[in-house]
Amino acid sequence: MSVILKEMALTTLVNPETAPSSEAAGAALLMSQVAWQRANGDDFADTAYASVLAEMQKTRPGFWKELKSADVTGLIAELVAYKRRHYPYDMRKVVACGTFENKVRVEWTN
Repeated sequence: MSVILKEMALTTLVNPETAPSSEAAGAALLMSQVAWQRANGDDFADTAYASVLAEMQKTRPGFWKELKSADVTGLIAELVAYKRRHYPYDMRKVVACGTFENKVRVEWTN
């Protein structure tokens, strides 16, 4: 599951071959988690992640330049389409997603 969410997150980066800032990586993973849940039919409210993105922006205001867009809604919509296209039958629920010691860590349930 970690490989899949990392794969999805990389699609949001301007330059996926270089290591992003922790804020850009965190935002990309967060949006991937939201998209995964939405693609599986879960109601994931914008308010559930907006404050986290706002904190990241306070820490590093320029991290949006590392992403293809600052349009969170648009990026999530692209990620939802990606999940549906590549993993349409994978209905696992992501309960936690982030990085630990520079590695993506995802916790999920069936």
